[in-house]
This record gives sequence, C-alpha cells and structure tokens, in this order.
Amino acid sequence: MVSKRDIKDQHTDLKKEITYHNDKYHVDDSPEISDREYDLLFKKLKDLESKHPFLDVSDSPTNQVGGVKLSELKAFVHELPMLSLDNAFDEQDLFDFEKRNLNKLKDSVLFDYIVEPKIDGIAISLLYEDGVLIKAGTRGDGAVGEDVTHNVLTIKGIPTKLNSKNTKIPKKIEIRGEIFVKISDFKSLNNTFKKSNQKVFANPRNFVAGSVRQLDSSIASRRPLNIYCHSVGFISEGSFFETQVDMVKTFQGWGLPTSDDCKLCKNIEEVNSYVSHLTRKRDGLDYEIDGIVIKVNDKSLQNMLGASSRSPRWAIAKKFAAEEGESKIISISFQMGRTGALTPVANLEPVKIGGVTISNATLHNMDEVKRLDVRQNDYVKIIRAGDVIPKVTAVLINERKAAAKKVLPPSHCPTCKEPISFFESNTPMLDCNKLKTTDRKCFGFSQFKETLKHFVSRNAMDIEGLGQRTIDVFVEIGILKSVTDLYKLSKSQIIDLEGFASKSTEKLLDSINSSLTTDLHRFVYALGIKEIGLETSKNLSKYFTNLNSIQAAKYDDFIQVDDVGEVAATNLENFFSNIDNKKIINEFLKLGLNLKYQNKSKASHLTNKVIVITGKLSQYSREDLKGQLELMGAKVTNSVSAKTDFLIAGEDSGSKLSKANKLNIKIISDENLESFINKT
Repeated sequence: MVSKRDIKDQHTDLKKEITYHNDKYHVDDSPEISDREYDLLFKKLKDLESKHPFLDVSDSPTNQVGGVKLSELKAFVHELPMLSLDNAFDEQDLFDFEKRNLNKLKDSVLFDYIVEPKIDGIAISLLYEDGVLIKAGTRGDGAVGEDVTHNVLTIKGIPTKLNSKNTKIPKKIEIRGEIFVKISDFKSLNNTFKKSNQKVFANPRNFVAGSVRQLDSSIASRRPLNIYCHSVGFISEGSFFETQVDMVKTFQGWGLPTSDDCKLCKNIEEVNSYVSHLTRKRDGLDYEIDGIVIKVNDKSLQNMLGASSRSPRWAIAKKFAAEEGESKIISISFQMGRTGALTPVANLEPVKIGGVTISNATLHNMDEVKRLDVRQNDYVKIIRAGDVIPKVTAVLINERKAAAKKVLPPSHCPTCKEPISFFESNTPMLDCNKLKTTDRKCFGFSQFKETLKHFVSRNAMDIEGLGQRTIDVFVEIGILKSVTDLYKLSKSQIIDLEGFASKSTEKLLDSINSSLTTDLHRFVYALGIKEIGLETSKNLSKYFTNLNSIQAAKYDDFIQVDDVGEVAATNLENFFSNIDNKKIINEFLKLGLNLKYQNKSKASHLTNKVIVITGKLSQYSREDLKGQLELMGAKVTNSVSAKTDFLIAGEDSGSKLSKANKLNIKIISDENLESFINKT
C-alpha cells in the first residue's frame, strides 16, 4: 500500500517538474518537451490532487494565482500612426534635413533642436485617460500593434497614475517611449542562465521583446525592464505643449522617466557637435543605442512640417557607421524568394561583428557578384549595420589564392532539371502542384515556402503558429501544395507531428480558420504581388473598395491609384488576369473568405472635391476627418495647388493657408467646419 508520505513526495516532484517546464517554455523560450508530454504531466498532477484531498495545492501549478495569463495578445489600435524615422548617415545629411524643412515652410526660420539617444529597445505606446494608465501597446505595423497592458503594468518605472500636483493633465494622451534593459542587468541575467545551463539571450533587444510579449505577466514582473518616454501620439488638447523641451520637462513632472542624455541645440552646427559627443559616449552607456534622434523643438513648426506616409518631416535619426569585419567565403549558395528571384548568399567562416556571430552574408544579385568579382574561397569585408542583413562590401584581392573559384548562377534546377526561368515571374508561386518533381529540395519548393511564409505573416493573413519550421514540415510531407490547402488542414493531419499536441493543434486550426475573415488590403498584400507592399494594398482597397473591382481592373485603372506606378500596374494586371490565380482566388471564396471592405463613398456636395486639411482642429483628429470626407466622395490631398477646392484650416495653419489665400481657394475655418460638412 502506498503511504501518504510517498504520495506527498510524488506530488512535490510533479509540481517541481511542471514548474521547471513552465519556465523553460515561458521564460527561456526553449521548451524541452512537446505540448503533448506537458499536457500528460499536468493531467497526472490534477488526477493526483483530485484523488488525494489531503495534498497541499496552494503552490500547485493547477492553482496559480497572481500573474495575468492570457490565451493570446489582443490588437492595440493606435489613435495616430506610430511612424518610422528617416535616416541620416553623415553631417551633410543633417544639413540637407534642415534645408528640406526650410524649403517646405518657404520661410526664413531659425530652427532649434532637441537631440536624444535612439534606444535599441521595443517601442511602446501608453494611453492615459484623466491621468490613469488604461492601456499599452507595441508599435506593430504602425497602425495596429499588440496590447501588452498586463506586462507594462509590472514595469516599476511606469506610473499607473500621472502626478498632477503642479501640472495640468490632458483628458486623454498617448505617450510614446522605448522599453529597454540595462546592459549590466542583461549581462548579469545571462551569466545566471549560463551557470544553470539555461538558454542565454542573443542580445538585450531580443530579451526585451520576449519579455514584453509574454502571455503571463508574472514573467515580465521578474525581469528588470526600464522605459524612457520621448514623444506623444494622440492628445485631446491639441496645443498642450509648445516645444519638445517643454514636453520632456512635463513628462518628468508627471513622473515619467526620460533620458538624461537629451539636449537642446540652438542650431544644426550644435546638433552635429552633440551627435559626435554622444557617438563617443556610446560605449560607456548602460543601455544600447542604435543611433541619435534629432527633432525640431518648436511644436507649431512640427505641425506645419507634418509627415509623409511613413515618417515625420520634423525628425530624423542619425545612424551609426556600419560595423565591419573580415572572413573567408567557404561557399556561395543561391536562395529563391517568393517571386522566383535567386539571391546569391556567401556562406562564411563564422566571424563576430558588433557582438553578433555572422556566418552568412548577402551578395544581393549576380550584378553585385560581378561588380565585386567575388569568388568562393576569397577573403572579404563584411558590414553589419543594426538589424540590417550582413553584406559583403569588398574582396581582399591581395589575399586571393589559386583555389578561388568564380561564381556561376545555376541555369537549371539541380533536381527537377527545369530551367531557372521556369520559376521566375512577377507573381508568387501560390500553387506548387505543377512542379514535376517530388524532391523537396527543388528550387520551386523553396519559392513556394517563401510565398507561404509571406501569406501567413502578421501584416497579411496574420496566422499565429505557422513559423518557418512548421511551414517547411507541412510542405515537405505534402499536406500543403497550394496556399488554399491551409484551409483544408485537419486535426488528424497535424496532431501526430513532432511538437504538436491536442491543444496546440486546435489553436493553430482556429487561427487559420479565423484568418478567413480579414481586411481586403491584408488579403491583397498576402497574395505577394511584386511591387505591391502594405501601403499600396491599402490604397488599392480604398480606391476599388471590393475584390471584384480589383479583379476586373486593367492597367489604366490601376495606374490611377495613389502610389501605383507603371511597373506595379503591369504586375497587378498580369496577376489578376492569370487564369491559375483566378482559380485560387475563387477557391478562397468557396472556402469562406470574408473580406471587410472600405465603406463606399456617398454622393454629397463634396463629391469629387479636392480638399486639404491643415492646422489643429478642435473636434476632429486629422485621420477621422479625412475618413469622413472620403466617405462623402471628396479627395483629400496633402498639398495645396490650383486644383484644390477647399482648405480646412485649424489653429497654426502656416504656409498652406498662405498659399491657399494667394490662389483664392475657399478657406473653411475650424468653427465653420460642422456646417460645411453637414450642408445639404
């Protein structure tokens, strides 16, 4: 007969084992057992506790309380897009940055600037209402990120309530910053992990990204995360800050951490001087930076300068010079992308550059191979700049040996013997059923895998759980031969594969099936048409409003869409007129593809009117107003010209207002905006 002592010992051992595997999975991102094995262990523990009520379950994994554990991260929609920054690489680029802004304003302005380190962490947006932190989200694609409020609330440096003793607080404000880990803390943690034979993290940024995106907030709470706040997104009171410096000081008064290395510079010469100072200081900082940010200090000038579709015009990032190293090319291989293009890749003797071990570097294309005259067995220079893929920049000719071999691109696939041109196209391989070989090493299968990887990516169909390894397995065992096969997968096909259990299989299938309901622009982007990126897909969605219209469009229709040039229009016409692509799209529709379309514009007094919006408005955000005007049939543009019918002018309208007056364009003031919109 089994004694109580034996049962208690068994219980203790099971708890320890499950806790260990929890940490390996959630903390170290390095699971040692499959989901199925874990589920069996957990069931064994539950059965034991159910059978023996005398067991102490207060610290049992079956009864965990305290950490917020989510099933998935929800979407976080930014009220104003989180844009990227344009880059500067030398002093002249910064002078050109100022010159462009002076030309934009068409006025003699004396700019002053705030200069701050560009922290290499994870961008975060903190949404406060009445001074209370209600939500936090990652950058994502700039428009939609991931809600990580549960983890952000555990970061000690972030106040859950802003200090309002000496400063007024807006009704609603979106504060932006960067979450990071100190280098000293990171090294200490990695040493601890190493001593206990746990997986070490490659770099501080990866550590932060993994911590912020944990589903269990108790994990993030144990990690030494920090934040520096540096800007605002949406703010309910438009003119709340007069300058960037005023904003930083206000942040400090509210209890928000800011960088001690921010400095106000009176002119671009002072900017260059301080940039040099920070560059020299870089190695002595206790946090990683990947550049230096320069911002126009005056908020009214920031508003006048505005932004392009991807970046603010009033800010720029001075990037550090790329880090260089030298290595020997062991061999040169070719990788096939989703459109059939072959990219030569140098396989190197491992070399450490900027703290990262490099074993592969891109050679871009055969033109670059010829220009460099690079050969197998050559010694070469490699650069690595930030997260950019390492690339070969020069051959050390003096060290070339007789064994150096010239690079010749393959003319035929080495397995199926088809000419390489068989795979080259302006469209991705959405279906690989026509390949003549079953050998999974064929170039065509590589192309198909790349197509699938793009199709399931976050900005496309956003299918969780389908990483590169899983795609490789599914293609290699033959259960995926077309993108539409994703939506025909069954539990019986997956559950017995390594790494899959009942729970993970169901989660993957749920993610696949739910992806059939998506935005039109995401589906268009997912198709992977050459030259058609995410923004162009959004423009196509807005212009045509539905899939049928896009499919029926010709070159002359596509060329009318913003951001679509001659090459892109040709690629679009070729893709949607291709009979195989038509069949695949029809199959998607039969499988239940449910696309969310832009609302069609309604005929109104603003139909076909060209409108420009400028300045700060009291009752609308610019994006909301733009959306409403477009629904009324208007075309909203960024620049004033003779074709402009109306200028909507809010506070601090600047040069656009002056130009509109000169061209005798009708001005709609902020106070008359409602009556202008609602006119019948």
